[in-house]
Order: sequence, then structure tokens, then C-alpha cells
Amino acid sequence: MSTNGDLTGSGNLAPIKSESYVEYAEKPGQPVSPAAFPPIEWLDRLKAEYTGQHGGETLPAGCNPDRMARAVLTFEVEKSVEILKDLLATQKDDYTIDQRMLARLRELVQGHEACDMTMGDWSYEVSKRAGLCHNWSPYVEVRAVTLPYDDVEETCESLRAYLLGYFWVCVCTGINTFFAPRQPGISIPGSVVQLLLVPMGQGMAYILPDWGFTFLGQRYTLNPGPWTSKEQLFATIIFQGASSIGNFTGLLVLRMPVFFNQRWATFGFNIMLALANQVYGLGMAGILRRLSVYPIEAVWPNILPTLALNRTLVNPDNSREKVHGWTISRYRLFVYCSVVFLIYYWIPNTFFVGIRLFNWMTWISPNNFNLAAVTGSYGGMGFNPISSLDPNASGMEAMSSPFFAQLQQYCMRVISGLIIIIMYYKNAFWGAYMPINSNGVFDKTGASYNITKVLTEDQRIDVENYKTYGPPYYAIANLFVTGGNFIYYTFSIVYVFVKYWKPIKKAFVGMVINTWKRRSVYTGFNDGQARMMRNYKEVPEWWYGIVFLFGFVVSVISLVAWPTDTPWWSILGVTGVGFVLTIPWVIIQSIAHTGIPLGVIWQVLPGIWFPGQPLPQLIILMLGGAFEQMAGGFSADLKYAHYAGLPPRAVFRGHVSAVILNCFIYCGILEALMLYANNDSTLCSWDNKQYMVCAYAHSVWSSTIQFGAFGTNNMFQVYPVLPWCFLMGALLGGAWILAEKYLPHLRIALKNRMTQGPFESFDKYFWSPTASVMACFHPAIALSGGLEWAGNNNLTYATLKIYLAWVFQFYLKRRYTAWWSKYAYLVFAGLSVGVAVSALISTLVFSFGVGQGHEFAWWGNTVPREGVDYQLYNNNASLMSIPEEGFFGLRPEEYPMGW
Repeated sequence: MSTNGDLTGSGNLAPIKSESYVEYAEKPGQPVSPAAFPPIEWLDRLKAEYTGQHGGETLPAGCNPDRMARAVLTFEVEKSVEILKDLLATQKDDYTIDQRMLARLRELVQGHEACDMTMGDWSYEVSKRAGLCHNWSPYVEVRAVTLPYDDVEETCESLRAYLLGYFWVCVCTGINTFFAPRQPGISIPGSVVQLLLVPMGQGMAYILPDWGFTFLGQRYTLNPGPWTSKEQLFATIIFQGASSIGNFTGLLVLRMPVFFNQRWATFGFNIMLALANQVYGLGMAGILRRLSVYPIEAVWPNILPTLALNRTLVNPDNSREKVHGWTISRYRLFVYCSVVFLIYYWIPNTFFVGIRLFNWMTWISPNNFNLAAVTGSYGGMGFNPISSLDPNASGMEAMSSPFFAQLQQYCMRVISGLIIIIMYYKNAFWGAYMPINSNGVFDKTGASYNITKVLTEDQRIDVENYKTYGPPYYAIANLFVTGGNFIYYTFSIVYVFVKYWKPIKKAFVGMVINTWKRRSVYTGFNDGQARMMRNYKEVPEWWYGIVFLFGFVVSVISLVAWPTDTPWWSILGVTGVGFVLTIPWVIIQSIAHTGIPLGVIWQVLPGIWFPGQPLPQLIILMLGGAFEQMAGGFSADLKYAHYAGLPPRAVFRGHVSAVILNCFIYCGILEALMLYANNDSTLCSWDNKQYMVCAYAHSVWSSTIQFGAFGTNNMFQVYPVLPWCFLMGALLGGAWILAEKYLPHLRIALKNRMTQGPFESFDKYFWSPTASVMACFHPAIALSGGLEWAGNNNLTYATLKIYLAWVFQFYLKRRYTAWWSKYAYLVFAGLSVGVAVSALISTLVFSFGVGQGHEFAWWGNTVPREGVDYQLYNNNASLMSIPEEGFFGLRPEEYPMGW
């Protein structure tokens, strides 16, 4: 093992920590040497600015002020101006970066006279700004949770980190998988595990002996010293990246007698398909790392709260600094918030349920259909200014994406909601005969579609029964979301590939050239984090290539070695479509934590490829869905490592090995569930005594039948507008690109044609305000907000979130930056932990313990469910009654028969 902290050799022991530090310097591996620059007074001034006393930022937990100052102030004035000019040029289209900061940088690069500053103050300010952006990060959110320097030999890939990570993979996967079919389910939240890792890791550091050996001059030991923040994050990455239930639901649907009852799907097939699912996406993530991990604009905002909590749990605060009157430490605030939300959880979720989905407007007239349809929080559209008093229901992710993204998504959500309401009251596509906002499927009488009426014993369509019963119909919100997804797919492909063509080209050309010329994978990336990571051994491109190839081969073997009815060439389709859609997915996800929902496409495409065959539909749904999910998850893990200075090879080994372990565990749990099913034939039935009803598995099975057995072609005949949505999205994406390119020339043309007075009024009151708004508008991010409907997912779940986002991500961030940078992420980390603990206790007490079956029956718990709003939620209400002839929709002679 080399002295960079990357583990080789036995793979089980970590090197003893030594005092070796690396500062961010212009050339990797060359520490900043003390010289005349920077002046001592500059260092003291910068440290003072980070005490929270000047309204600026505060240092992250465990950050050494002296080392921070030396790491930031490394550029003299001339070089600093060059760096700032380059930043202004490269980040001019960056939606995430603080526009006020960029405006300030434009002033600074013009010189001290333009800024009305003395030469000394201007020189310091330019050097500081260049150092913060180039040596640390241009984003205040990232600086709040990362360090501008790295301890390259801080213990990371240790035996105890592996043991704890694997332990929680086993525990979380076992419990989450076994109880996933239960309603309500039981799971161990990741935030709770992250909290428990600290005493467990510190306990192992105290108990384990210092046994080890020396190999090639490097000492390896069982106990390398105190539990470190890198070990904490490494163990977190292991269990978070592999402790989900993966494709368990699809395998359950495949094997259970109440679904497909495919007895050939034994443990061997399950493990092959599971490995194909999980590993395929890992290779894709490595291939895309130049696009989704290394660029500085790929912030991945959803991982920042975890980084903040990780540092707070392991590292003490720097001092008892006073920030806007607050002297409380980060850890204490986190604990207090956890306790507060642990207690508060019980109010809206147990004792006063009415304030959770606060449909108070429907209480005025519970049986008023129009009021319930528009303002209802359960089955309505949720147009309610005070929609919830429970942050767990609609506010927990307020810090997971930038405010600009959340605001654009919310506005688009409102607009699309109004369109759905208009379509509903116009009875577009027979929508008024069904609930307005349901993801259910209905028959011609408005009842839930009973797919068993048109199926044979081998799960194929019984044509004669189908001619009598008719095709399925979709609620208007569900239909709108389906068409919206089709538009979004092609729009995002066109827009993202054109808009981000240079970084995409840089990523793939760089991958080929760097591999051919044996250059560093970080070539072309010169920000602080990238220069820091050059001190670690890189993961070669061929490692990810082997993983990707392994996933492909195992996928093909899974299809051809067992009677899946799925041809091997379908894997080529999954790979091609997944590859094309994953690129815009990771780009948008890395910017705003809002990816492209690919579930619909993996329902539609198999329905076109294999109409009338539900089994291939299920197989492709599992393989395709996992492709982008695992690619995105591992990309986030790589970004964790990039921000925290974890050795890339360690993260690769830890994540891949944990994923393999995870596959074997949940396939083993599936076998245990099959034994349980043989002893109790009610498993996955609605009358199961232990509530193991498999609600999500029923949903997967239904969608598989609807798109597989019924066929996408038939659905397109019922709703002929849907296939046109693909073309609409592509044209809209192209039109938007052309508008961004040529509209600025329109202003010049108008200026030349109009007289001075009218043009100045037009420019002041219309063009300039519109241009300022559009400069921050990202259409692919905004459009994703318009898809958050159906399945009773309405505006209720976004209104409280946008309020909290405005408070924390806009107001406090701008007005009280020091307080925000020190405490904001910990408030929501406390919310997450408190809610998770209370939810687990509530499930155990009221589902298994002494409170089983008990409800607090009083007005505050019954009033929200007494009106039409709750009837809409249960698909028991509609705007229009069924016509006198007894059905709506197509006439029998018009039923599609495209098999």
C-alpha cells in the first residue's frame, strides 16, 4: 500500500495514521510553502471572517482555521484576476451558482477604482475570492460541508469500517426486504444507521487491539486509531448504496402463486438477475463520472446534508463561536432538533391526523365535489395555501435541491395542475367519469379494472372475455403524467444533448484519449477537489468496463438460460435506451436532484416489443429500472468520495462488494418468504393476518399486465394523442434551443428598428425583466415539476416544502449566511432522524405491540376523511355519472385488437 491511504494487499487492515497533510496547490503533490505571500495580516483577516462575527460564512465542523487560510490564499493578484475571469466565462450558464457572487466578481476584475476600493483591500478581496472558488468551491453550499485541504493518510478503508458497513447491509437488507410486503412496512432508515455508526465505530476503536503487520514498508493494523470522519462516510456509503431491496419486488411478482407463479425462477435465476440489475448500472456510473462527478457544477445537492451530518457526528466544532447570537454547537442543535421532531411526529401522525394532510378547506362543505376536487389533500388536486403542518409529509426535502429548482418545479406543478383541472371539467378523454387524480385503472363503468376477467391461466389476454369487458381507461391526471413523461423524455434528450454537448463530448472523448495515452482521469478538471483527488490511486477505465461487460453478459445469460420468453437482443435495447436516457438523467440529477422518471418508458417499450406477453414486460421492467437507478446511486457515492477525499479505489471496492453481498441476502430472504408462503397461502393476499399484502407488488403486477398483456399499441389506439407526445417533446426541445440562441439577436434588431423612447420602455419593462428570469430558468428541471401528479400525489406535498425552501435556501442563506452555513443542514438532519425513529416506534407499537388495532377516534382524526376528498382517494367519486347506456369510452366494435 502506498502512503496515500488507498488499501491494497490483504484488503482487511488499514495503515496506521501518520501526520501527512496535503494542501490544495496548483500542482498535485506540492504543498504550499510558507513565503512572503500571503501576508500574515491577510491570513488573520480571512480567519476572522470565518468566525461568524462578520455575517459571512462559518467553517465546517473539524476545519482548522489556520490550514483553511493557507489553503485558500495561494494566488497573487495577477493570477487571481485570471482565475476569476476564467470562472466568469466557464460558469456563465451555471444555474446553481450564486448570481450575486458572479456580479461581484465582474466588478472585481475591473480593478480597484471600478470597485471604489483601496488597492490593498481590492488585492486581498481578489485573492480571497479566487482562492475560495478555485481551491475550495464556488458554491457556499459545498464550502459549508467540505474542507479546502485533505489529510491523505486519514484512515478510511479499515477493517472496522468494512465490518460495520457489511453488518448494516445485512441488517437493513434483511429487515427491509422481509417486511417490504407488509402494509405498513418496517424499515431501518439510513439516517438512524448513520447515527448509530458513531458509537459503534468509536467503541471498536476503544476495544480492538493494535495488532498488525508490516508489508513493503507499510504498517497495517486492526486498530489504526480514533474513529475518523472518512471511516464514518466510507461505512455509510457501503450500507446506503447496497441496503435497499433492489429488484426484490419484481422477483416476488415473478415467483408468488398469486402473480406469475413461475416455479423455474429458483435461487440461481434470482441471483443472476439480481447481479445483472445491480452491477450493470455501476459500470455505467463509472463511465459517466467525467460528466456526473468531476465537473464542479455537478453539485449533487441531495448528498450535502449527509456530508454535514457526517462531519458533525465525528468532529467537534471549532470553538464556541457566536453566530448571529447563537453559541450552541452543531451537535447539540442536531440532537435538540431530533428530539423535537421525534416528539412532534406523534401529533400529526397519531393524535391530530387532520393537520398532516390539512384539507381544512373541504371541512367547510365536505360533500362539495368541486371544492374537494380542487383543494382536497387526499384525492383532490391540493390547491391549498396551508396544505400541511407536518414537515415529514411535505417538507423533508427542502434542503435537497437548490431553491431556484424547487421554485421552477412548483410553478410548473401549479400550471400543469390547472391544465389537468380544465381537462377534467371538459371531460377530455372521458376523464370526468373517473376520479381526477388517481393512478388507478378503470373499466367502462368507472369501477377499478379487474384484469383477471380478461386473463387466461397463463396470464395472456382472453380475447372473447376482452371483447365483452373492454379496454382499461386512465384517470385524467394519470393520462396527463403519462403523456408528459413522453414529452419529457424526448425534450430532455434534445435539450440536454445540445445544451451540454461540450461537457458530454469532453467526457467521452477524454475517456478514450486519456485511456489511450494513459493520462489521468482528472485531466481537464483543475478545481480544488479534483486536484486533491489526484493524490490517490485512480480507478482505471477498464475496471468499470469489466463491471459493465459483466452486467451485460449476466443479463444475457439470465434471459437465455431460463424460460423467460425474453429474447437476448432485448438487452441491447435496454442498454441503448438506458444509455441515452441516463446521460440527461445524471446531468439534471447532479444539478437539481430531480431526475427523469424512467419507470414509464420501461413499461411502454416492452409493451411495443412484446405485445400480449406480460412476462418479458416484467423482466425488462426490472432490468431497465435498475439501470439508471444504480448508475445514479453510484454516481452519488463517487461524489461523496470526491467531496470528502475518500480514495476512489476504496469506494469502488466497498460499493461493489457490498452490492454483491446485498444481492445474496435479499435473494436468500426471498427464499424465506417463499417458505412462509407455502405455510400460509394468504401471503400477498388482502386477507393476510400479518398484513403482508404486498401492495407495491400488486401495483407492479397490474402495470405489467396492463402494458404487457394489453399492449402499448392498444393503449395508443385508445389514446392516440400519446405517441404524438414523443414528437412534441423533440420539437419543443429544438425550439427552445433555437430561442436561446437567436432571441438575443431579436433585441438588437428591435433596437435598430424602433425609436429610442419606445425601445427604452420596452427594454426596461419587458425585455430586461424577462431576460433576468430566463437566465435562471432551466426548462428540463421545470418540466419535471409538471409530472408530479397522479397516485394522489398532489400540490399538498409541495406547498410546505416550497415555504421551507424559501426560508432556508433563500432568506436565511442570503440574510444570515453564517447561521445558515453552520446550522441549516443539521436542522433537517435532525428532522430526518427524529421522524425516522418515531415512525419505527409507531409501526412497532401500533402494528405489532400493545397498540395494535387501536386508533384515537376523535373529531381531529376523523374529519379529514369524512367527505368527498377521501372518496376520491379511494376511487369512489367522479364528476359525471355513467351515461344511461351503462358505459363510457369506446363502443365494443371500436375496441383495439392489436396483438
